[in-house]
Amino acid sequence: MLHPRITADWEGKPCIVMASGPSLTPEVARKVRFVRWLEGWKVIVVNDAYKMLPRADILYACDERWWDLHQGAKEFEGERWSSHNASPRVKDEKIVCAERFGLNLVLAEDGEGFSFNQSFIRYGGSSGGQAINLALLKGCRRIVLVGFDQRLVSGKSHFFGSHPEPLHDMQDDDFRGSLLDFKYAAQSLPADVSIVNATPGSALTIFPMMEFDEATRWDDRLHRHRAEPECRAHRDCTA
Repeated sequence: MLHPRITADWEGKPCIVMASGPSLTPEVARKVRFVRWLEGWKVIVVNDAYKMLPRADILYACDERWWDLHQGAKEFEGERWSSHNASPRVKDEKIVCAERFGLNLVLAEDGEGFSFNQSFIRYGGSSGGQAINLALLKGCRRIVLVGFDQRLVSGKSHFFGSHPEPLHDMQDDDFRGSLLDFKYAAQSLPADVSIVNATPGSALTIFPMMEFDEATRWDDRLHRHRAEPECRAHRDCTA
C-alpha cells in the first residue's frame, strides 16, 4: 500500500534503528529487545537485521531484489516497509513488489539531507539512512543507531557475511559515498532532533558516539550534538 503521507504516530517515542553491520550480535539484539519491551522504545530493523529481532515494529528494505530473495520476509511480525520512486524517468517496480508481498510504501526522492516533509523520504544512499528518515517522519526525535558500522570489518560488510547473488555487498568506495550522504543528512537536523550512534568502532562519526546502555538512558544533557559525552555503563540488561 502506497502511503501518500506518513503519519507521525510515534510522536514523542524514542527509536532504535538496527542495521545489519558486522557489529550486530545476539547480545546487541538482546539489549534492543530489552528496551523495546520494558521501556517502550520503537525499533526499525534494516534488511537482514530482522532475523535478529523478528518482532520489531518495522522492517525497512529498499531493494526490490532483497524482497524477492527473502520472499517478502513474511515471517516478520511487524510492519514491512519499502520506498517507491514515482519519477517516470526511473524504472521502479516497487508497486508490483508491494502488492506481491503486502508491503507498505513511502515515496522517495533524491537529494541531500533528511526529508521532514511527511509526503516523502530521501534516498540518502542506503536503506539505513532511509530507515532513519522514516523514524523521523513517524515523529521520533530521539534515535539510537546500532549495526551502523559503515565499514568493512575483517572483510565483512554484514553480520551474516555476504549477500547471495544478485545482491551487492558494499565495499570501501560505497561506504565513503554513504558517509558523505550521512554528513549532509546530519546538517539537515533541526535542534530538537538527537541521533546517537551506539555502534562500537563505527566509521559513522558525524553523530555523537555513545555506548548503548548510556545512549538509551536518555539524559537530555548527554543528547546534544555539541559535545561527545563520557560513556558509562549503568545497568545490567539481563532480562
